[in-house]
Amino acid sequence: MNKDDIENIVKPVINRHECDLWGIEILRGRKRPTLRVYIESDIGAGIDDCENVSKDLNYEAELESILGEDFILEVSTPGIERRFFYFDQLKEYIGENFKIKLREPLDGIKNINGHLSECKDDFLSIETSNLEYKLEFNDMEFCKLEPNFEKIMKESEHAK
Repeated sequence: MNKDDIENIVKPVINRHECDLWGIEILRGRKRPTLRVYIESDIGAGIDDCENVSKDLNYEAELESILGEDFILEVSTPGIERRFFYFDQLKEYIGENFKIKLREPLDGIKNINGHLSECKDDFLSIETSNLEYKLEFNDMEFCKLEPNFEKIMKESEHAK
């Protein structure tokens, strides 16, 4: 099973709903696989977008041929603590805090928490309190935004 094949099937369906593919996860369950599809849009995808994309994806017979007839489909937005699936997604989040888990330990460290200081030439720089790491996106098992809830609350109160 190839993630690219699944991406090629779901992307046009998502785009028809004026949304963009944020990422895909394929989870191997005991009895059946789960396909998790994350969608986003310029104005912020909502529950209706998720429902509409999910309904349309249920009619994609090609997904059944890849995952089998008995798979679970979940469609959601990436949420506030979003996981990043592609290097290009990071560029809008320079200065934000991230939680990163590396595939292989780097100097004995596998988990890094810090803020994103740069994204350039397929590398990202994460600054922690005492070190700066220059990482390749593909060396990460996952990369998640660690939102500053105090800042978010202040912004939402200010917006009222």
